[in-house]
Formats: sequence, structure tokens, C-alpha cells
Amino acid sequence: MEFITKRIEDIVLSMKTGRTPNTKEPLYFDGKIPFVTPGDLKGQMYVISAVRIVSDLAIVENQAFLHDEDTILLTTIGENIAKVAIVNNPVATNQQVTGITVKKNFILPQFFYYWVYFNKGLLNFKANRATIPILNNKSLKSISIKYPKSLEFQRKVVEQLNMIQFSIDNRIEMIEILNKLTRSIYHKNFGDPVNNQKDYPLKKLSQIVKKDKIITYGITQAGPHIEDGVPYIKSGDIKDGKILIDRLNKTSKKIASKYDRSKCETGDVVLSIRASIGDCAIVPLELNGVNLTQGTARVSPNLEIVNSEFLFHTIGSDGFKFLVSKHAKGVTFKEISLTKLRLIEIPVPDIELQNEFSVIVKELYSLRDYFEESLSLMNTFFQSVLQNAFKANVKIDEEPIFKELIKKFTIDDLKGNKKRLQYLVDLFDSKKFDSLEDYSNAKEKLFQLIEQDKITQQFTDNSLKLQVK
Repeated sequence: MEFITKRIEDIVLSMKTGRTPNTKEPLYFDGKIPFVTPGDLKGQMYVISAVRIVSDLAIVENQAFLHDEDTILLTTIGENIAKVAIVNNPVATNQQVTGITVKKNFILPQFFYYWVYFNKGLLNFKANRATIPILNNKSLKSISIKYPKSLEFQRKVVEQLNMIQFSIDNRIEMIEILNKLTRSIYHKNFGDPVNNQKDYPLKKLSQIVKKDKIITYGITQAGPHIEDGVPYIKSGDIKDGKILIDRLNKTSKKIASKYDRSKCETGDVVLSIRASIGDCAIVPLELNGVNLTQGTARVSPNLEIVNSEFLFHTIGSDGFKFLVSKHAKGVTFKEISLTKLRLIEIPVPDIELQNEFSVIVKELYSLRDYFEESLSLMNTFFQSVLQNAFKANVKIDEEPIFKELIKKFTIDDLKGNKKRLQYLVDLFDSKKFDSLEDYSNAKEKLFQLIEQDKITQQFTDNSLKLQVK
């Protein structure tokens, strides 16, 4: 198989970085166009929706622009360089996401997607290591890409990788459904923390914590990482409602002992009070005794007033983040003081209602954990398959993906290859077609091959048997 090497600029038609409309104009955000940010790219191949939206007015007034179908979206600013997805329906993006359209006579969009996925380490290495990592368009265009010259071979690689990718997408979709269901149950029971539609009594955060545990931040000078030290949570260590345990740095036991006041227990809620303000998580059992930094705060729920799950979902709600943003200071580096945080009021329903919510949520958590564990295993397997997919001497086994390939093969693709002809015969023998349309498409090709004497029909024991000639 012939592989060729080019620079990315040689295989792209366009490369455009998104922009954020003027946030002071609410009409720009009153529409139906998905406004994609890095947080919307969760590992799925296609991005269809986003948390935020923009309007047609934002497009018309050049406050944003659309990325069309088959554009590859790539994060180029921030911690997660090279998160990637493909546009299915037109979307807009913010300035952290660059849209790339490729020359399809050189490389397939899906193949380029997988190349990016495989080369995340390279793209991160090429990023400018300033305060915030940036991979600008000039640097991105200069990167070399090695890929198979044959589009047919690219298609076979894509079809084989798609089988795993679609399984990954299904798991991501299930996780997102469970997360939305949890949020929906919360809002149905408790409403919005700002509007307080249920008219629950309001309490300051300082009034719902344990009497001996004030809301506080943690270690000011953690020192170098100590392998067998005490872990501590920074603002960047909280993502999607979980603490990224594998990323935690550790301080010495001597330093940690000076900050017993900020030590966390299982069930405490920790939240970021700097940069990504409001990101929060519940401290799990395995992190009992973990500490914090100045960028994170601990809220230890008084279980007679609030339980952990209710508090976590309240602090993680858009309404609470709105309340926090009203008190945050700073332009490029926002933060909220502990004094302001302690004074924020939240609705507090009866503890019995909270406990009922907690029971339901824990069941959903259990189901979500199952899909997340399955997703992790699929991603690990996917990485090993990707390792082989981009080797010049790779041989593609077409049999597992033949049902997909037959949809795109021409008669010429089939008749000169006895292995493919046998796959077609086996497909009819097994009758494993996904739809009537797929069956009709394959049958039409089969009849043409019979007419051209590439496949024969034999009647034996009152049955018809197909055979490759």
C-alpha cells in the first residue's frame, strides 16, 4: 500500500477558527443553531447539538459563521487540544474550535478525523505552551500528515474503525441521556435555584454546612509533587461533575497537616472558585481525606438540612452558576471570594424529598457508571486498533465490515476479487441484512455477477446454492 506525506495545508480547502458573538446582545443567542464549544466534544464522531445556541441574526451580522457538513472540528485552545468531531448539520463554534474542510480527492473527512484522533499527542506537542496552550492555524497547517494514497483503502480503514466508533458513540449518547434525565428529575422536584418556583425556604450556603466545617479553600503553597503524599484538588481537576483522580498532584504530609481545616470527607461537595467557576463534584470514598488549593472550596453538607446529591445538583445547576457569576470578579481570570460564596442563598426543600431524589439519582449513577466503564474499555480497545490502522503495511480484514462496503462497491470492485465474491455469497447464505434496502442493493449486484458468470447458481436437495466460479 502506497502512503504519501504532505503538509496539512496541502490537503485542506479551508481552515477557519470560530468566534463568540457579543454576549451583551441577547438576540444573538435566541435561535436554533448549535454553538459548539470544547465541552460539547465528548468523543463522539458527529456533533449535532450543543449546550448553547446562536441565532440567524448572529450569522447575518457576522458575529458568528457556520461550519458546513463534513467539516472537521478541532479544539485548538485550552487544556484539551485536539478534541475532534465531524459536522453533521451546520453549526457555529467559539474561538477555541477550528473548522477544517479537506480535499476529498486526497483524503476522506472521516479518515482525517481518525488521523487527528490518533495524533492528539503530536498536535498537543505542536501547541504553543503559553499560559493557555494554543495551536494556531499557521502551526497546524505546517504539520506533516502521512496517509494512504488510495481512497478505497482509506474507506476500508474508516469502515473498520467506524464499527468501534459507533459503539463508543452509543455509550456517550446513553451517558448523556442519563445525565439529562437526572437534571430533569432535579428540576421537576426542585425547580430553578434562582426563580425558586416551588417557593422553598431560602438558606445561605453558610447555613447548610456542618457546624464544625466552614466553607473554605485549601493549601496556598503545595510545593513539589510527592508520590506518596496527600492528594489535593485544583480547579482544573474537576470535570463533568467528577474529580479526575488520576490527575491529582500530591503535597507532603507536613504541608497537608497545616491545612486540616480544608481536609475533605466522603460526601463533601467541592467546587472551583477560580477560572472555571462553579464546576463541582462530590468527594468519593477513595478520596476521603483529600485536600484543596486556593482555587477550590469545600462545602460540607449538614445532612439534617441537605444531602450531598441535592447540594451537588444545586451547585452544578445553571441557576447557581448565574448567582455565582453575579459576584465574581476579574475579566480574564474570574474568581469569587469565600465571603461572597457563603452568602449565596439556595432553596432548601424538606430533607425527606431530598432523600427520595438521592435514591433515584444513585440508581441512575449506577447505570451511568456501567456505561462509563464500558466506554473506557471501548476507548482502550479503540486506541490499540488505531495503532495498526495507520501502519503502511496494514492489512484490512474486509469480512466484518463487508455489509457496509457492499453498499459502496461497484461491480468492478467485486468481480476481480474472489474473496469479496465469497463474502457476498456468505452474506446471502446468512441472510444478515440490516434493512430491505441493503438486501435489494446487494441482490442487484449479485444478479449482475451471475449474468457475468462470476457467481453460479446450483440446485441441490431442493435448495439453491450460490458458488464463486
